Amino acid sequence: MTERDRKIWDSIAEHWDEQLGEGNDFQKMLIIPATDRLLAIAPGETVVDACCGNGNYARRLSRGGARVIAFDGSATFVELARKRTLPGDGDVNYHVVDACNQPAIDTLAAPRSVDAYVCSMAMMDLPALDPLLRAARAQLKPGGRFVFSVCHPCWNSNEADMTGRLVQGEGEPGQTFGVEVFRYAADWPHLSRGLLHQPEPHWMYHRSISSLLGDCFRAGFVVNAIEEPLFPADLRTRSPFSWARRPDIPPAMVVRLVPSPG
Repeated sequence: MTERDRKIWDSIAEHWDEQLGEGNDFQKMLIIPATDRLLAIAPGETVVDACCGNGNYARRLSRGGARVIAFDGSATFVELARKRTLPGDGDVNYHVVDACNQPAIDTLAAPRSVDAYVCSMAMMDLPALDPLLRAARAQLKPGGRFVFSVCHPCWNSNEADMTGRLVQGEGEPGQTFGVEVFRYAADWPHLSRGLLHQPEPHWMYHRSISSLLGDCFRAGFVVNAIEEPLFPADLRTRSPFSWARRPDIPPAMVVRLVPSPG
């Protein structure tokens, strides 16, 4: 994480904490169920939650019996996470660690001592992925897994627009909603507001699927599961900009990596 990124996340962390709490609809309906399935955490396992934000998923894991090591590059986020953690939230240890600093991540756990890694909706906010991926590869036990979720690379960037059009047929006119994509293949940084009324935009780093997974392969992982969760078609929302108006277009991608043989 650059110093520029860190300052922005420190400044918007409180707003994100207020808006997300213990999970908003996007997390509860899409990200958390898919991540739970792919992680399949058993009680007593050790999990590292990278870029933990306000710690809502770390606390969920610990309440399920996992021992959780959670870290984030924003000291403000980590402070908010600690404030939210209650005695019944189990065993969570929070750290201020930059996910782009491999030596710092290496201090969190011994080699081959971790059962699972998770990075929920954060890798698209990192300017470099190699440090996190290589640290995770070294710390995971044989048979371990790394589950991450990202905004779906195909249609989440400042080069994609949400669209709507009027559909005329034999019955009453209707509306259909989609996404128009103008640029995809290249990698580039762009500013984004991930939440409504976010005080200032933060930097996101668009990567195509091949670029994103290429970083994973070079770090010594292979992919053995992918989910593209969708909002249910009968979910009601008035906003034309909601992903719920696009029930056939997945807004996120959840991927399970495992260490490659050898």
